[in-house]
Amino acid sequence: MDFGFTAEQKMLRDSFRSFFSKECTTDQVLALWADPQGYSEKHWKKMAKLGWIGLAMDEAYGGSGYGFLDLFILFEELGRSQLPSPLFTTILSCMLIDLCGNNDQKQNFLESAINGRCILTMALLGEDGDPDFHSPKIEATIDENGQHRLTGKRWLVPFANSADAILVCADLVGHEGGPTLYCVDTQTEGISCTRVETLYGENSFHVEFDAVKVPESRIIGAIGAASDGVERILSRATILKCAEMVGGAQYVLDETLTHVKARHQFGRPLGVLQTVQHLCADMNTFCVSARLVACQAASRIDQNLSAEKEISIAKAWCGNAYKQMTWIAHQLFGAIGFTEEYFLHLYFKHAKACELQFGDASWHRARLAATMGL
Repeated sequence: MDFGFTAEQKMLRDSFRSFFSKECTTDQVLALWADPQGYSEKHWKKMAKLGWIGLAMDEAYGGSGYGFLDLFILFEELGRSQLPSPLFTTILSCMLIDLCGNNDQKQNFLESAINGRCILTMALLGEDGDPDFHSPKIEATIDENGQHRLTGKRWLVPFANSADAILVCADLVGHEGGPTLYCVDTQTEGISCTRVETLYGENSFHVEFDAVKVPESRIIGAIGAASDGVERILSRATILKCAEMVGGAQYVLDETLTHVKARHQFGRPLGVLQTVQHLCADMNTFCVSARLVACQAASRIDQNLSAEKEISIAKAWCGNAYKQMTWIAHQLFGAIGFTEEYFLHLYFKHAKACELQFGDASWHRARLAATMGL
């Protein structure tokens, strides 16, 4: 069995890495994290022009038609660079509309997003970052004019301040089916966004809907039929978050190895010390194993195979492995690693944030046990 990437996938990876290395220096990334907008419009337009937003979307809507594994490579390089961007949430929103929407909705929303003319986001996580699109619950009612109105609140909505539309599930009062998926225009009256302070510092918001009007044309899919599609996309989002962790972990490993080779203490490099070598070996083991389990899940998704067990294994393991690697790196870098001017604190915070998003290790171990009937 070949566990490596194809020649074309390696070329994709090289092009992604070349862009990030040229466009996203450490100083630029740190400056963007301090910017209230949370991303660079210049970078966003360039990524759209390069076709990254539509990398895995159908060519009929302006996409490139690549597979999910190719998308995994993109997010691995994004995690390596730490560039703050609405790329993740826009791509996943496009995938959800593509899966659940009708042809008119795909034409209207996908082409604009793929070309970089609009930013999409999803309000589908629970208060703890779990992939719980039911809680807290949003209610939908139908007014005297036949318009749907949403009332409720959602936590941890990325880039809600910059997004042109928010995808959110709501339960239609009086309807016995499941939740309905809505694409809400953020300029609609009744929406309020409050920034949520997080460890990582990403652009995350608490969004309240107060009788927000949604026209029928913005109901994505059938009423009460959102669950299956949303769960599928949340599974894909989980693995793309694992890809970010793998990319971040690889960068931390690479920089740590460079440091212990170059840093001299008591007349010799740190890397000649056996304890340091053991710690570096542990980091490599964490990194390689995280990549293997994440790629296994991504490969099964790419082949349209069942991947629920593999997704939970990958998320539980990658979150722990990445976090452990940043801890070890801090020990080996010493005091310089704790300064804000240095890169390492970003990866430490990224590791913790990714560990919690889309379900932490405990959540996924419980899900894995349930899947296996234990």
